[in-house]
Amino acid sequence: MTEEITFALDIGTRTIVGVLIRKTENGYQIIDSAVREHQTRAMLDGQIHNVAKVAEAVAELKNELEAKTELKLKKVAIAAAGRALKTVTQTNSLELDKSRYIEEEDLKNLELTTIKQAQDKIHKSEKNTVRMKNNNNQKQAKEAVDYHFVGYTVRNYQLDGMNLGHLLGQRGKIMEVELVATFLPRIVIDSLLAVINRVDLEVEHLTLEPIAASHIVIPESMSNFNLALVDIGAGTSDIAITKKGSISGYAMVPIAGDEITEIISNKFLVDYNNAEKLKCNLLNKEKLELKTILGDQIELEKEEVLAAIETELDRLSTAIAESILEINSQPPQAVIFIGGGSLTPGLKEKFASKIDIIENRIGIRKREDLENIEGEITGVNTTQTLTPLGIAVLTRETDNKAVFIEVEVNKEQITLLTLTQPTIADALLAANIELKQLNPRPGMGITATVNGNLKTVKGELGSPAKILLNQEESKLQAAVNNGDQISFKPGLAGKDAEAKIKDLIPESDLVDYTIYLNETKNVIETQVFQNDKLVTLDTELIDGAEIKYTVPQTIKDALVQIMEVPAADFGKQKIEYSFNGQPETITDSKYFITTDAGKIVELDQFLKTGLKLLIKNKAKSDFTIKDLLKKKGNQEIHFYFNGSRLSVPDQIWSVEVNGEKVELDYQIEAGDQIRAFSRTLTIAGVFEYINYNISEKMKNKMEILLNGKVVDLKTKIKAEDKLKVKLNI
Repeated sequence: MTEEITFALDIGTRTIVGVLIRKTENGYQIIDSAVREHQTRAMLDGQIHNVAKVAEAVAELKNELEAKTELKLKKVAIAAAGRALKTVTQTNSLELDKSRYIEEEDLKNLELTTIKQAQDKIHKSEKNTVRMKNNNNQKQAKEAVDYHFVGYTVRNYQLDGMNLGHLLGQRGKIMEVELVATFLPRIVIDSLLAVINRVDLEVEHLTLEPIAASHIVIPESMSNFNLALVDIGAGTSDIAITKKGSISGYAMVPIAGDEITEIISNKFLVDYNNAEKLKCNLLNKEKLELKTILGDQIELEKEEVLAAIETELDRLSTAIAESILEINSQPPQAVIFIGGGSLTPGLKEKFASKIDIIENRIGIRKREDLENIEGEITGVNTTQTLTPLGIAVLTRETDNKAVFIEVEVNKEQITLLTLTQPTIADALLAANIELKQLNPRPGMGITATVNGNLKTVKGELGSPAKILLNQEESKLQAAVNNGDQISFKPGLAGKDAEAKIKDLIPESDLVDYTIYLNETKNVIETQVFQNDKLVTLDTELIDGAEIKYTVPQTIKDALVQIMEVPAADFGKQKIEYSFNGQPETITDSKYFITTDAGKIVELDQFLKTGLKLLIKNKAKSDFTIKDLLKKKGNQEIHFYFNGSRLSVPDQIWSVEVNGEKVELDYQIEAGDQIRAFSRTLTIAGVFEYINYNISEKMKNKMEILLNGKVVDLKTKIKAEDKLKVKLNI
């Protein structure tokens, strides 16, 4: 067979159609065709049940075409159908390490992991179904069906919550996709290939019947409409939904022409083949003659046969309508019927009432509607020729022909089926590689609050997977061919974050000083508490911990740390007492702090290494009666006594504390009851204050001079006065 001619086979439940076409300037030309009907029930509901019988029919058809055209047929294009075709709608998101421009590898990872989730979902569903059946019937226990992934269609992309037509080249962090993935049981493909291998043919292209039919039935001008294409064959009704220029969903209804044929067979007692002929004659005959299995020749009215199949026709219409609504969510804009079953009288009317579409939006496409194809396929009605022609044309217009190949993944032989050029991604899916291993998760981070501020320690990012194609480094989207060897080494997950306390505290806040207190050496350093427990800087950080730390800066901070007492203890203490019956309060420190040289130290003085301090508790307050009287406004005056300068209060006080007379240097204590009496300062008061005792004998011999004048003891004294005492002997 020359490269200019394409051989396509449509292996249906009742009929096998083979066609040879070539490309022309205006489209395509049918060179020749052949048709074979199965003589036994070798196929049911689109699935091959007897490989040998089907292969025998295909061989006859192939030989006929080779004889008519004098060509040697080596390659063939085929399409798969079957009631177990599954579609899964799956949504998945992928968060990048940071907001950045999205590359092709990112997009492939997203779509591939989403397909894997759909694959896992269908396998899980199948296993659950089989488990339930096995529990109900232990004698006929079955294994779960294995599925080929055959293609997918993206419905929607989102980036950071915004709907977008495509993600490649966009900038963002969180990618999301909704797609429809399609799967076929491996047995469907394997049985098809078994037939092809038996007749010494090689598969040039393999597709799905709905895809092939829609390729030629739906014109490009209608590709953006929401349409349903329904191919009603003998065993199955294949459904494809188109939206926005691509197929968005598939379905199979295991009800088709055979069910109607069986109703006729059972109702009128005719064998299956005669019942099939009777069904086909409903299109152009009002009276129908047939022979029953008992040998009787009978004549039937067309209306009598239509009445017999009405219930089954209603069931078929309902099943198709429900399947369309399930995968499309609403009635499509139009429905196109193809296949031999689409010509059944009354189908359009029944179907229109089930799906709420006006009848003129339901069409039946035939061979005559294809203007770009010359020639005819004889032996079947024209609606049955659309699928084989679609297979042939799709094969000619598809660049990638090698769609069924065998490759090696990690030294395991994998059979690979795709509807386009297969890639490494397809091979990994078929090998059931866990796709989370492509880009393993980064290690878990640690968070903590540090003095009220949230801090995060990130885990390691991990290493990506390593992919080799024929021992050379490659990528997911790289094309693969028959016999290729693929090596997949999973990526390594990132290590969870680990940190010590010191990792979260600025280096500038980590200080230490050496000081001496009462001749004892002490190291003062930054103190850290984790969840209220004092810890060292090398303590492991706990996830979610509350970290609090203080940086020592002053002498007060050092004393608090050394003595382990509250900072408030180094503040002024309140001392409450009463003065002349009125409550009063003073403040004073509990401690007396000096340097080793005796210099009084201020508590807010900054720390420095080598500082030497002395500290002692005060037994009593430093605050005296004299300090209190000064606070009350009592002032001192300066004067001269016998040439010496002296200071005395400007008033003379008599003070009692708790009922006892005290001196002015008495240190006030909490709770003291103080009473004080004052009098004007006189010369007699001065002598009393300075303890200058005058006896009665002296008084008679003493002469008192104030500022050079003779005065007595009752004379008042003022600042800067000059007082002299002379004794007259």
